[in-house]
Amino acid sequence: MTEIPRPRDSKVGNNADNRSVAVVIPIPDDPPWELFDAIPPEIPIIVSDDSDGHLSPSPRQNVYYFDYAAQKEYCGKHYDAMPHKSAASRNVGHYIAYREGFDVIVALDYDCGTRSQWLEAHLAALTKAIEAPALVPEVPGGWVNSIDAVGVFARGYPYEFRTQELSRVSETVAAGQVKVNMGIWDQILDMNGVDKLQGGEPGDPELKSGANRIALGNIPVCGMNTSFDAAVTPAYYFLPDVWIDGWQLSRHDDIWGGYVLKKLMDCRGDLLTFGHPVVRHTKQTRLERVVVLEHWMHLLSPGFYELVDEAASNVEPGGYTEMFASFVDEYRSCVERSTRPAHYVRVYRELGVWMQRWSEAFTS
Repeated sequence: MTEIPRPRDSKVGNNADNRSVAVVIPIPDDPPWELFDAIPPEIPIIVSDDSDGHLSPSPRQNVYYFDYAAQKEYCGKHYDAMPHKSAASRNVGHYIAYREGFDVIVALDYDCGTRSQWLEAHLAALTKAIEAPALVPEVPGGWVNSIDAVGVFARGYPYEFRTQELSRVSETVAAGQVKVNMGIWDQILDMNGVDKLQGGEPGDPELKSGANRIALGNIPVCGMNTSFDAAVTPAYYFLPDVWIDGWQLSRHDDIWGGYVLKKLMDCRGDLLTFGHPVVRHTKQTRLERVVVLEHWMHLLSPGFYELVDEAASNVEPGGYTEMFASFVDEYRSCVERSTRPAHYVRVYRELGVWMQRWSEAFTS
């Protein structure tokens, strides 16, 4: 089995509270390893190998591959909770980092270039916030947009809120423990494919201030440059791709999984920040393909969010393992009462089965 360093050996130099850190990258094919130059050599990079074992050896000494055989050996009976052949393949890396006892897990995509102080910025954000800048939607059920450009919305931001009135947010302050920090991205923005086909690449986003901001309410949680307290891992599940009459439901994995996590964080009073650090997103999948992959995400999202909202409203605050287990039970009951079209319900039900497997990976 692949052996990774002990958490006590993975500290960042100016990490004041001495937290151990692991970086998790799902990799379907060989990346340009220079993208990750800002990751210190003492920090392990856990690779969720989704390539059928065809990756070349890394030139770096701190890279630890888990191919399918190693994943199966490590996860044992819980291997079936780990999706493959999609961006949700990162779950197994998060699971390994959690089980190994790391304090902080950093999720990074294989096509994102890190910059100086990237890791330090993530760690600095995961702290106790006191009167910290925050954004709150002005309409009930509204969303915060992580891209600061008029008329430009991050992937997953619902179309039904894309009006000047419904997308309005107010500046405020908030206090609490930050459990998740979502860094943003430049060069190739993470937007819905149809938005880029219609409007092109709008250019780089700009932060309104030098400080990260807390998102109060809903926000599309992009998983390609995100750090989180390992304690939330049992409730942070990237949902797998599924097929609907031959059509692939995709690009929802982090958005929908992040929506569930954010609801449970709200239940506990924990906080999510977004902004720094910024990575360079280097790869654009062919937009015609992206539009096809996102087709069912757009159709199914409103119903999924309704189910999650109803289920989460019945969850009591507690540990993330217990909250997610309770949420899954509530969610699956809600699905069976859903009046959505039958083929929608089949998808929601299948996702419930996957979430149940993830829950059991931490409870049995």
